[in-house]
Amino acid sequence: MIIAKPKIGTLFSIGIFVAFCLGISLYIFLILEDRPAQWYHYLIIVTLSPLALGLLTKTVLGYKKIAIGKERITINYPIRFSQRVYNLKDIESWTEQKVKTATGTFKELTVLFKNGKRLNMSFQEHSNYIESVKYLRKKCGKKYRDTN
Repeated sequence: MIIAKPKIGTLFSIGIFVAFCLGISLYIFLILEDRPAQWYHYLIIVTLSPLALGLLTKTVLGYKKIAIGKERITINYPIRFSQRVYNLKDIESWTEQKVKTATGTFKELTVLFKNGKRLNMSFQEHSNYIESVKYLRKKCGKKYRDTN
């Protein structure tokens, strides 16, 4: 059984960014209590607060653990208390996109199921990415669609 989940480094980086945005917003909000407000104070609060809260919500609600093996794919959302189980027969197609960048190659796996749902995994953000691709090549090689 292959377990793929977000890497700790990715979650840590997002957490630091969200904490920084919320910290700056809170600091400026506290400044507004003591001094007259400048236009850029409002601009910073209006920009950073929704950005941080939106990113935090997307990260927390989108956290998923993917189990691949035993002829099925299980997607578990622990925060939402929900789980989706798909047999390999339910896969309509899958692709692996590779984009060369200045710092390396960005790889993303997209699995399209017959009910229209998608599963996205990236090499930089998820653990056991390579093992997941190998498993899909072995078990569902005929459903692979080349997009490169």
